[in-house]
Amino acid sequence: MPQSADQQPMRVHPYWILFLGGLTLALLFAGLYDKSSSEVCVGGGYELCPDLLNATVKIKKHDLPSMVAQICGDARSNACAIRRARWQRVVCEVHVLTPEVPGVLIHELNHCRGWEHQGDSQEAYGRPWVPNWRLVHARGHID
Repeated sequence: MPQSADQQPMRVHPYWILFLGGLTLALLFAGLYDKSSSEVCVGGGYELCPDLLNATVKIKKHDLPSMVAQICGDARSNACAIRRARWQRVVCEVHVLTPEVPGVLIHELNHCRGWEHQGDSQEAYGRPWVPNWRLVHARGHID
């Protein structure tokens, strides 16, 4: 359909292109900075890390390894932390086999505090732990 003399094609001013491009880059870098933070907990395997989640923690002790395996989803586990985040609330249930192996409760409480080990071995547990940013963001601002 031909355009009439008084209809001009719509043009976007270069200012808006630069402005929106800059805003997009700023938001992208802000997100990358947050996720690539070098914040670590060096002693996560044997001492409590800072609390990033302020979760409500419930500790449940079990006498049967099969019960812990069923809840945790791994027959090798003697404990696990199950975290649920919704509406800026985090609830963390720690399931642990009794008698407790020394250090296991601290390990699971660090998961409740928002930290993760990188790998699933005794060696990995001893390396610095990193924040679980997905849960920290789900928790939102902590007072």
